[in-house]
Amino acid sequence: MARTLLLEIGTEEMPARFMLPALEQLKESVDAALTELRLPHGFVRTVGTPRRLAAIVTDVAERQTPFTLEVRGPAKHIAFDAEGKPTKAAEGFAKGQGVAVSDLVVKATDRGEFVFAVKREEGQPALSVLAEALPQVIRKLSFPKTMRWEDSNLRFGRPIRWLVALLGEDVIPFELTGVKSDRITFGRRFTDGLSIGKPIALSSADIYETALQLVGVVVDHERRRELVKAQGQAAARSLGGVAIMPDELLDEVTFLVEEPASLVGNFGEHYLQLPPEILITVMGHHQRYFPVRRDEGRRMGDEIDLMPHFIFVCNGKPQNPDWVRQGNEKVLTARFEDARFYFFEDRKHRLSEFVPKLKDIVFQQGLGTMGDKTERLKQLTKGLATGNGRRETGQPTVADLQLPIALCAAELCKADLATRLVNEFTELQGVVGRIYALLDGEPKEVAEAIEDHYKPLPPDFKLPRNEIGTLLAIADRADTLCACFDRNLVPTGSHDPLGLRRAATTLLMLLRLSPFNFRLSALLDATFQVLTDANMLQNDPQGTKGKLLDFYRERMDALLEGEGIDHDLRRAVLAVGFDDVAATFDRAHALQRLRRERTEWFAVKVTTFTRITNILAQARQKGEDVDGEPQTALFQEDAERALHRAVTQISPAFWERVKKNDFETAFEMLAELAPTINRFFDEVLVMHEDASIRHNRLALLRRVEHCLEALADFRQVQT
Repeated sequence: MARTLLLEIGTEEMPARFMLPALEQLKESVDAALTELRLPHGFVRTVGTPRRLAAIVTDVAERQTPFTLEVRGPAKHIAFDAEGKPTKAAEGFAKGQGVAVSDLVVKATDRGEFVFAVKREEGQPALSVLAEALPQVIRKLSFPKTMRWEDSNLRFGRPIRWLVALLGEDVIPFELTGVKSDRITFGRRFTDGLSIGKPIALSSADIYETALQLVGVVVDHERRRELVKAQGQAAARSLGGVAIMPDELLDEVTFLVEEPASLVGNFGEHYLQLPPEILITVMGHHQRYFPVRRDEGRRMGDEIDLMPHFIFVCNGKPQNPDWVRQGNEKVLTARFEDARFYFFEDRKHRLSEFVPKLKDIVFQQGLGTMGDKTERLKQLTKGLATGNGRRETGQPTVADLQLPIALCAAELCKADLATRLVNEFTELQGVVGRIYALLDGEPKEVAEAIEDHYKPLPPDFKLPRNEIGTLLAIADRADTLCACFDRNLVPTGSHDPLGLRRAATTLLMLLRLSPFNFRLSALLDATFQVLTDANMLQNDPQGTKGKLLDFYRERMDALLEGEGIDHDLRRAVLAVGFDDVAATFDRAHALQRLRRERTEWFAVKVTTFTRITNILAQARQKGEDVDGEPQTALFQEDAERALHRAVTQISPAFWERVKKNDFETAFEMLAELAPTINRFFDEVLVMHEDASIRHNRLALLRRVEHCLEALADFRQVQT
């Protein structure tokens, strides 16, 4: 009979950002463990609160599925003599497998008859195998930061205080970090006067969520999130407004409480004189409050008509809501007073007056100041804006009338780092620059570029709003990556204190979608030239460039994997280059679509293509020259003439498709050559004894390979 499995890990309050990744890990780990244990089961679901991570699995079998293993031994004629008696080889094999010689069986295989040891492993009770497996499931969970609080070697996100492990009505017995598994869970903290919460004895795994609900704990985080959202919007509607509830803040608040109870707080209307972005940041980022805007107000990013109210979420309904409300209002008022003071102090100066102060702010140790970086950004922006690093001539550049605006944005983009407001509220960098630039009367394009040069940023990864912001965002990341790699400040393992992986990833996103179509290598060359002119380089730029390109390859591979591109296709596409970032993504997706929609046809064509790449690779290893233009006068067979005609005929249209990034059509055009290619290999001896004929045939194949390389290295594609 199948039963429900429950594993609950009770802890001290876990940081909100740990929870969703940990629950996903727990789900995958429990599912994998049950599969490995040969325990048939139903759906695996994970739920959690700040104090618990739980896995609930339906329909778990009470015993393992029996397992039969056949181990091949020596050939029959070696295991038995002419009279059919077992030899020492058979006896040794049987002993090694733990079976009797009489239990060996003879089976026919594609390589002849062999003896086999057939071993059947009966299924063990689920309770006993789970008792061994569940502690390992818990040990495998990883967190951004861990703690150790007792003598064992276990490190966990927070100290473990209780463990619930039930299979139906039975406890799965094990011990971890001195805590024994049981059927006792706990309610919210400080209920019934108990700091750990009211103990709840679960009669079975099936009543887990219901039992916690009865004491006020909403253990399902998705349901709790909806409650937070619904309560917040209901409270805002009662004020005639709408709560501003970005997903990232909503997720965080969800994992700060076990029983959400939303209340309304108020603040003085005079604070609405401050820019709404500042108020929203103070309320959301610092206090985890939800701001309220009027119904006719607009979304974040535009001018927002805020109301002098906020929504905050308590962990359970407080006995005296007014006291709690007053306490939260006092805290927020103090924060607003700080912001108000710093804002009006800053506004005694224009934004441009903060630029000289950047020389007092270190960019990175050994890499100069933010003032130095600003000067480099101005030079790099100017070079990129006027055409350096383009994919090809004729691609768009920043118009002459826009160039002064671009240089102004580069001059001011880091200036707000020297303001008092950003010094106190660092997450407002860029936002404050945009606000101050607009108040100073700078062009809108400059103001937007100041904020947008930090984009794309999580959680929404929105791109810059205009081409100047895009240009500045590319220049900023290129400068940071080249300067850091020159000083060997390279990420290692999970250690990336400077955030260079994210910088490289977002740079690739920008290059993919930018209107400028920069080639990656040309962008690096332009950046290293600016660093050279500034006397910043300590190492050979070409060597550093090689390391950076390897780093970008890794980031590109990760992005393609995230978009569902198969491993072998990623490898094949990247093997022929990724200098044109947008084209690389298009090539990968085109091949993935063809494989998915026309699987057998795609595999057959790839097999044909690899006949060309393989023979050319072998020829190169032998020192053969495969380059050059094939000479029609040297053709001897109709098959090679046919291949030459076919390649010549499709080449103009093929390269036109490649130029337009229409790689799916380009592949289909090459696929039309497949019968002609196969005929060529069937009728033509490529490695002819005559060197001139041999070279001519290799050159013909090289011409086809050149087309193939516009798509991928098909030797890397599995068929």
